[in-house]
Amino acid sequence: MRLKQVSLAAAISVVAGLTTATVGLTGPAAWADGGTTAALPLSHYAHMAVDGAHQHLFFSQGSGTTGIVVTDLSGNPVTTIDGEQGADGLALSADGKTLYAALTDGDAIAAIDTATLTETGRVDTGTGSAPVSVATAGGKLWYGYTADDGKGTVGSMDPSAADPAPTPQPVMPHWSAAPLLSTGGGVLAVQDARSSMTHVATYDVSSGTPSPKVDMGVSGAASGPVQVTADGTRLLVPQSTAVYVYSTADLSSVKPYVYYTGGANSSPNSVAIDSDGTIALGSTAGSGAGAYVYAADQIAENHFAFPAGTVAADGLTWGADGRTLYAVTQDNGSYALDVLGDAKLTDTELSLGAPSPYAIPAQRFTVNGTVGGHGFVPAGATLKVTRDGTELPDATIGADGSFGITDTRQDEGGYTYEVSYAGDATHRPATTSLKVWVSRIGTTVPYPEFSSATPHKVAFTSTVMTDLSRGPFAQGAAVQVTRVNEDTHESTRLPAAPLDPATGRFTVTDDPGTAGWFTYRLSFEGDTTHQPGANELSTTISPYAPVLTLKAPATATRGAALSFGARLGDGPYGSGKTVTVTRTDAAHTTTPVTWTAPVAADGTITVKDTPSIGGANTYTVGYAGDTSHRAATASATVQVSRATTSLSVAANASTYAYGATATVTAHLGTTYNGRTVSLYATPSGGKKTLVKTGTVDSKGNLTATYKLVGNTTFTASYAGDHRYAPATATRAVSGQAKVAQTLSGYYTTTTYSGTTYRVYHHTVRPTVTTTVSPNKSGQCVHFQVQQYYSGAWHTLSTSGCFTLGSKSSVAARLSLSHAVNQKFRVRSEYVHSSKDTTNVSTWGGWQYLTVRT
Repeated sequence: MRLKQVSLAAAISVVAGLTTATVGLTGPAAWADGGTTAALPLSHYAHMAVDGAHQHLFFSQGSGTTGIVVTDLSGNPVTTIDGEQGADGLALSADGKTLYAALTDGDAIAAIDTATLTETGRVDTGTGSAPVSVATAGGKLWYGYTADDGKGTVGSMDPSAADPAPTPQPVMPHWSAAPLLSTGGGVLAVQDARSSMTHVATYDVSSGTPSPKVDMGVSGAASGPVQVTADGTRLLVPQSTAVYVYSTADLSSVKPYVYYTGGANSSPNSVAIDSDGTIALGSTAGSGAGAYVYAADQIAENHFAFPAGTVAADGLTWGADGRTLYAVTQDNGSYALDVLGDAKLTDTELSLGAPSPYAIPAQRFTVNGTVGGHGFVPAGATLKVTRDGTELPDATIGADGSFGITDTRQDEGGYTYEVSYAGDATHRPATTSLKVWVSRIGTTVPYPEFSSATPHKVAFTSTVMTDLSRGPFAQGAAVQVTRVNEDTHESTRLPAAPLDPATGRFTVTDDPGTAGWFTYRLSFEGDTTHQPGANELSTTISPYAPVLTLKAPATATRGAALSFGARLGDGPYGSGKTVTVTRTDAAHTTTPVTWTAPVAADGTITVKDTPSIGGANTYTVGYAGDTSHRAATASATVQVSRATTSLSVAANASTYAYGATATVTAHLGTTYNGRTVSLYATPSGGKKTLVKTGTVDSKGNLTATYKLVGNTTFTASYAGDHRYAPATATRAVSGQAKVAQTLSGYYTTTTYSGTTYRVYHHTVRPTVTTTVSPNKSGQCVHFQVQQYYSGAWHTLSTSGCFTLGSKSSVAARLSLSHAVNQKFRVRSEYVHSSKDTTNVSTWGGWQYLTVRT
């Protein structure tokens, strides 16, 4: 019973393309044009042969069956050739007139006339030979059968002989079962069908006599019959994951090494090799099940998934037309014929890409595309192009497979571009389309950059930004500007700000006239190619912080008119504006004199006054501020002239002993309203210290005392008054050091004329020790010795420098001759060095001594 044919387009989906065999195939290719599926009236399937000349297909059904089913090339039943017991392997003669069938159950090879579809002869291969495979090469018919020893081997016969006879081949080894045969290019491959590994032997049979090439095994069991390529150089061996390629000369791996059939455990079971080298492989498991078509260079041209079932073992064969692939599929015991009319045609990969970045009204844009497919680039070919059904100029394909469609649209909207490729000898036609949206460029107005934000000068710059920085702008394009005073809600339309056509940059300048909170509304109305854009920015215009400068003179004459200028910056100023002027002087320290002065429109101010108080007169000018200006203030001090008075200092001595008290008197001359004088003392190398402050007496004197320990400068200071200037005077006095000395080594004392003498034995040398205060370490002391005779004291000697030690002391011994019962005295002098400014040179007191026996 024939099954209804199934539409191939509905049965198998189209995929975008195929990957190369080195990474595996991911999806089925398009169902070939003219493809059909037809049920086959088979109880079992063994082999298939194609008779292109008579438009027939032959199907054998294997052991246990008796007929060879014949259909037309679409799978429609024609007849069944009965009496073919266990027909298995099939082979056509070189001229296509005879079909040879291995009759496994008939122990014979049958010859069938392909024109009459009747058996014309039969060659007996021996009882129990059960031939399973036949192949033609070298003018001989080769068949695999079971020998008398129960092993499998190969025999041959000459079909051209008047009485063809089976001929054993002694060169052939024996296998565990009747082998499977494949020929190509004069090479015969013999495959052990039952080995756990793939055991293959190859022979050169081009002369009709087999010449051994190689006999060995390859790793792994075969998952289907091996096949020899048409040129006889390569052997394709299907195994669990792929079909591997070996040399027929030595079974070494040769390029392209492997053809993939869908990945791990895909179990390829069929190999069909066309005369042009195209290879078809059948895969039975996994998502990649179906038929794979490879060109000789390992590029997978197509992958076909069938409507139902999987490819039967050895279920693929090529038609004589060089185009059609026939596939027998099985599904739960049912068999079908799938005819792929253009199996070698590959899908054309045709793609379109949207304009980058997008299409803009009134501007030329390009829709780019590519044409290809498994390395195919139809360079120079043309493509038909339409836009919404309207024909456009053809597009020409470049050397790299690319092409472009250039167009211009005036209006926004979506436009559908369709591109068609008519196909060629190896690629199918293809059509694709793309909807291109033409739209104006989006614009934005970002927050501007302010260069000024003052009441009379607001200036900022911004840019009308476009998506992806697309431009330019039309000449004369501008941004509309509106200012809104948020305090008064007053809205003012400002002049439009022109755009730089190349950059979109614009500048706004404004004089709001006052400080406050303002909103500037910026709007770009758009044009043919740009969408509108807008922004509102609020900003606070702060009042000016004007600089107030005074040009006051450094000095002025008391009682005379004084006038000087001042200026407020950041004008103009409104009518009636004034500044407040204050003057602080010696008579007005807490309650300054205050008046106002007008401010001119440009900020100019004139300050006028007649100062009556001498000394420092400080003028402070202050502006209280207005709506556009902050408050400002500035000060200047003018020294107003005063009369001069006399001031002197006197001391009751010019030199004072160490620790003595000096009496100091300051004398002040004529003044106006100030009679206070201060007396200061500044010891040499010390700090200035206030001794006394007070009002001079009626004679103009102020007296004070001060205890000196060294050279001291006394200073009298008069602070001045409203009419007289300050004055100072100084007086320097000298201060002696304290010189203390002691005599040692005496044994008693005595008195002469009320003076105490230290008494020394004539054998003792008196020791004089001198100590100086304050510490004068490192400086000099001189010793002087005098003797009393003739009623007077006479100097015997004055020593050189004796250096004071770290404790400011030094000792000297006296050497006295003819001294018994004589009177002597000794004293020390501190001699200050040039570096000592603290004290002057100072003599110590006399110490008296006498000498006795």
